[in-house]
Amino acid sequence: MQLPRVFQNRWSWAGLAVLAALLWQAAAVHTRFGGNWTSLYYSGELFSVPAELEAGTYRHGGSAGYDGQFYRMVAHDPLGLKRWTQHFDAESYRRRRIAVPAIAWALGMGQPRLIDISYIATIHLLIAAGVLLLGRLAESYGRHPGWGMAFLLYPASLSGVARLMPDLGLGVSICGYLLWRRERRWWAWAMLAFACLNRELGLLLVAAAAGQAVWRRRWSLGALWATAAVPAIAWWGVNSIQGRPGDGAALHGWLGQHALTGYFERIAEPVQYTGMRAANLILQAADAASMLGLAAAAAAAVWCWWRNRDGELEWLALAAASLAVVAAHPVFLRDECSTARAFSLLTGPLALMALKGGSGWLAVPMGLVTLRLALGMLGVLAVRFFS
Repeated sequence: MQLPRVFQNRWSWAGLAVLAALLWQAAAVHTRFGGNWTSLYYSGELFSVPAELEAGTYRHGGSAGYDGQFYRMVAHDPLGLKRWTQHFDAESYRRRRIAVPAIAWALGMGQPRLIDISYIATIHLLIAAGVLLLGRLAESYGRHPGWGMAFLLYPASLSGVARLMPDLGLGVSICGYLLWRRERRWWAWAMLAFACLNRELGLLLVAAAAGQAVWRRRWSLGALWATAAVPAIAWWGVNSIQGRPGDGAALHGWLGQHALTGYFERIAEPVQYTGMRAANLILQAADAASMLGLAAAAAAAVWCWWRNRDGELEWLALAAASLAVVAAHPVFLRDECSTARAFSLLTGPLALMALKGGSGWLAVPMGLVTLRLALGMLGVLAVRFFS
């Protein structure tokens, strides 16, 4: 069946994705949080809020909140001039991930009354960019541009919708790098640089790009990709020189522990969710399925690379497979949003292999992580209607 002409345009799909994200956010904000859009930042009670933000901030009672509360403060004060250190868990650690807060600050023209909205707008701009780039990438694979809508199902994208997490920028970077790595290398370089400024995991994308080039004995290209990490390293150095306390050491304490075994330990110690017994069982089953999917994804990444050591997707997946060693801690994996944010970097390239023409099974791990996060988002709305 021929789709209407409007849906032959990538921009239409981008608009539809943004509309879908906005509809979920509006439903959550107005049914659960009294119409206060700052509720999406998940400010809790453990950390205080700066006085100039306190009046309009929705606080989630009985909760420590979530990371969005810190990136909101970075967006309001990207250079740390307001000395809000006491309001952060680890200030310099959060400020390293400057990309999305900086864009939000620029869109809001530095005006405090605009920045909360401009941050949300930045998340939606990244969703639109991801859909556009993935749609174009899909066309290069001989697929319909409507496949760009799959970017909204990228787990990190859903974490951006649900909790305003900036990690979907890594997905945008992956699509942009893959699209432009041959004909527009400086644009591809910019995508890699953006990834590193978005989150430290962007270094894995740089390592994959440089590693593939070196494997092919293209030394100058490998050096070019390697320099994409320089802007982020320089920014991290600025944070270090400024001597802000809270370098994130405590937050990194779990890295490297439970290597390769964390997925199975997480299954052996299921979370007991509140609410109906049936809902508890469904969420526990989804948890177990996503953990098995991630373990399989790490193995599949190594296997795919071994079969095709010249493929750019295979190198991206191989670099991300290191997460099974450094980030497979069962405590970290207990939070479906944290799992989705980090491990999107592993499951995304495998799903792109499936889109390019590989086995459809390669998309299953991402589908399982997405399903678990989507159930949590459904639960946010369901609590209102079934309580």
